[in-house]
Amino acid sequence: MKPVFYVTFAFSFSLVFFSCGSTPKSELQAESHLEGQYSAQPSEAVSIALPPKKEKNFFSGIPEEAVNAVENGSPESINLAYSILRKNAEFYTENEKILLNTAYSFMTILWQQEKVSFQSFEGLPPNPYTGAIESAKRGIYDESTGSSDFLTLVLPSLVLVTSETRKDYYALAQESLSLALKTNPESVVANFLQGVLLRRQNDFENALPFFKKAFDSSPQTVETCYTLADCNFKLKNYSKSYELAKSILEKNQFYSPALKLCAENAFALGALEESELYVGRVLQQEPENSYFVLFRAKILAEKGDYIRSASLLDVYALTNSDSREYLVLRTKVQKDWNKNMTAACATIEKALSLYPDDTEILLTAASLAGETGSKINGKTAGELAEKVLLTDSTNVEAMKIQVNDFVSRKKWSEAYKASSALVKIKDIPAECIFTHIDVCLASGKNSEAWDIVSSLYEKNPKNEAVLQNYIKVLVATDRRSEASQLIEQNLSGASSKMKSFFYYERSFLQKNENAVMVDLRSSLTANPRNKDALFRLYQIYFNKKEYRKAQYYLKQVVAISPADESLLLLNAELETLLSK
Repeated sequence: MKPVFYVTFAFSFSLVFFSCGSTPKSELQAESHLEGQYSAQPSEAVSIALPPKKEKNFFSGIPEEAVNAVENGSPESINLAYSILRKNAEFYTENEKILLNTAYSFMTILWQQEKVSFQSFEGLPPNPYTGAIESAKRGIYDESTGSSDFLTLVLPSLVLVTSETRKDYYALAQESLSLALKTNPESVVANFLQGVLLRRQNDFENALPFFKKAFDSSPQTVETCYTLADCNFKLKNYSKSYELAKSILEKNQFYSPALKLCAENAFALGALEESELYVGRVLQQEPENSYFVLFRAKILAEKGDYIRSASLLDVYALTNSDSREYLVLRTKVQKDWNKNMTAACATIEKALSLYPDDTEILLTAASLAGETGSKINGKTAGELAEKVLLTDSTNVEAMKIQVNDFVSRKKWSEAYKASSALVKIKDIPAECIFTHIDVCLASGKNSEAWDIVSSLYEKNPKNEAVLQNYIKVLVATDRRSEASQLIEQNLSGASSKMKSFFYYERSFLQKNENAVMVDLRSSLTANPRNKDALFRLYQIYFNKKEYRKAQYYLKQVVAISPADESLLLLNAELETLLSK
């Protein structure tokens, strides 16, 4: 027991000595108050501020600037990220390798025209980032990545660029990209992929701002510039699209997509020579590209070079005689060059049977039906145009055809209603306004015709078409003095076509038949195919019961408009009268 006693005593002694020697007096005094158990009151609680808890993510430990640069995703940012992380291969951490592999995938999948200054790493363990990239390469949208950070939200949508076969993941992609853009609205890669997603759904209007943001942040990147140019083209912003596409060729003159887009834009803007040059450059690279063989034929047809156009059409037909573009162009060449309306109608009927709901084919058929006065696939011009208007109520071309169809059948009430709707559309062709003036005059709405034409004349009195319509309305509204004065002012220096018009209109101002006949004959001397002058001479002789002379002029009118059923009826009536 002695050893136990010794140890206990020594330990007790040391505690006493330590307490007495090391405790300050003030604390000893405080100890004297600890006789009972103390319970703190809630009001005495003190709030202690703790440092914010940092959520550890997969790329923790990597410089934040490098992670942010990869999330931005532009070629410039990716090169910045690599410059920050660059070191000997053996010193890279696993998450640094995965981050750089992600950057590498952006460069090789999205920005293929850019040079990559580093290599990817092999043999990495399974992870959501590499998994999403590999799935995208196989055309699969990877739903298993989750939404733990920005990159897991964005990477699955790389499939939008690698594959165009599936569409069933669009809603998932939209949800993830929206979350990514909330997290980082300035990210080039997120804006670019959001634009691609909307473009894939033909929503070019909503895609445009995303492509523009990607381009504004990375204007030197070919793909951001091209997608913005292409989106503008789809929205018919041809000048802007052309400007952007040409800027690509300044840096990369052989970039085929930009060459093709320049060809399309130049054609849309009416720059046929420029368009043909771009098409030639495309065909130098891709001589078997049938679309651009056909496109060249289209340009040649627009230039009136029908011989070469027809030759190219024959070449194209050897590979695909059922192409919608081919059938439309073949119809045009048959109509405008061969003047073979029967063949043209047969070609467009074939097109309608193959593509019954195609807008361009319906409009081509409607236009041809209107010109020939014949039915195509059993439908009139107006009926074919109406089919387009059922799905596109403001299609200007269809509305024009419909108005002209009503005019040709002299259905003035319907023509006025349709034409009134047409002229309300912004930036319509001037010819539509002139047609509306004619419709107003025929419908007895002279005041409306005067209001429109006087406004046009005030703005542009030197324009021939405006001057013609102004004089026509002056005559129709019995403003004889002003009409006569304007005709005399412009007659001497006018072209043959305008002289013919002036003489025809002046015939309505004459006070006796001899003067009327002189003006009408002068009109035909200036332009023997003036349909209005020919028809008025027919009316004069018909009213005088000089049917042989009346038929002489009417037959010339019929020759100009051989499909006009009303003229054919008048001619048949004359034949009957002459046979008696």
